[in-house]
Amino acid sequence: MHKINVQTREDPHSLAPISLEGTSVDDDVALIKKGRGQRLALTLAVVVVGVLGGQRLLRSMDERAAYASAAAQLEHVDSQQGEAYLRCALPNLQRSQLESASALHSAIEIATEHMDKGYGRVLAQCAPLLDNLESGVTGLTAPPDMTRRLEHLSSSVTDYKHSWLTYQSYLQDQNQPYDYVKAAPLIERITIAWEGYQAAHRQAKEALMAAR
Repeated sequence: MHKINVQTREDPHSLAPISLEGTSVDDDVALIKKGRGQRLALTLAVVVVGVLGGQRLLRSMDERAAYASAAAQLEHVDSQQGEAYLRCALPNLQRSQLESASALHSAIEIATEHMDKGYGRVLAQCAPLLDNLESGVTGLTAPPDMTRRLEHLSSSVTDYKHSWLTYQSYLQDQNQPYDYVKAAPLIERITIAWEGYQAAHRQAKEALMAAR
């Protein structure tokens, strides 16, 4: 008798049906879809992070621009209105000569002695520049963290303005002749207010420049 060789799957030449082990085709498709979903989720996460980062960068740039704009406004107001008033009230005084409160005090005394009570008319003509200075400072726009500094600056400008107007009123009072004893403390008040304004202006400018 002849032996019949029964080929099994272990025989590489066997034609027997292949028995598949492991996952089914549906499981493989599910895994592929799952992998694509994970890649899509990762891509979306990267996009979201990029957008948020870009928004933060833009906000940061906008904030720096706001500080720079406020600093520029401050310098413009001071040069166009503050210095303009002093040029009007003290035409013979160079800005470079105004280095201290004592220099300002002397300049006012000299102008008053030269024009006597008539100096009041000069100050009255210059007064609108003080109004412009005050409105310019109070109208400054800056980020919220600068509010207190700008409020302090506005207060110092108001004091400075009123000190000049008080002296102007004294000079324009026809019932009072010019008296140095009465004028001296009024001039002193101007110099003190001027120093206060200069200090507040410097502090506000430095804070704005540092935050840019």
